[in-house]
Amino acid sequence: MAHLRIMNARQSPIHRFESLKRKLYNFNATTYFNRQCLKRRLTHTCAKIKIPNTSPVCEHMQHKVTIMRIKFEIKYLNTKKHKLNTLLYQLHLNLANTWKNSSQLIHHTIEDKLQREIRSRYMNLDRKRNHLAQ
Repeated sequence: MAHLRIMNARQSPIHRFESLKRKLYNFNATTYFNRQCLKRRLTHTCAKIKIPNTSPVCEHMQHKVTIMRIKFEIKYLNTKKHKLNTLLYQLHLNLANTWKNSSQLIHHTIEDKLQREIRSRYMNLDRKRNHLAQ
C-alpha cells in the first residue's frame, strides 16, 4: 500500500499522533514481555536486584524482590499508558476535526506502518524470552 505523504503546515499533529501511538505500542509490548516473564517465572537483567548473602533467607528474598520489581514496572507502564491514551484521544479528535475527509486514510496509513514495526518488536521480545528460558 502506498503511504500517504502530507506536506502542509497542519501536519505536525499527524506526526505527533504517530509518535504517541508508537509509544503506546511499545508500552504494550513491554507490558506483554513483563507479564510473560512473571507467568513463566523468568527474570530479565534489568529486574535482577542483588542482596548480600548474609542469611539463609537471602535466596527466597531475592526472588520475591525481583517479582515485586517486575510487578511495579507493569503498574508504572499502565499508568503511563493511561495518560498516553487520553492524549491520543484528544489528538484523534483534533485530527478528525481538522482533516475531516482524509482522517480515516491518515489513521489507516499510520496503523499499517506501526503494525509492521511492532510485529518485529514482538518477535524480538519472544526471542529474548526464549533465550531467558534457556
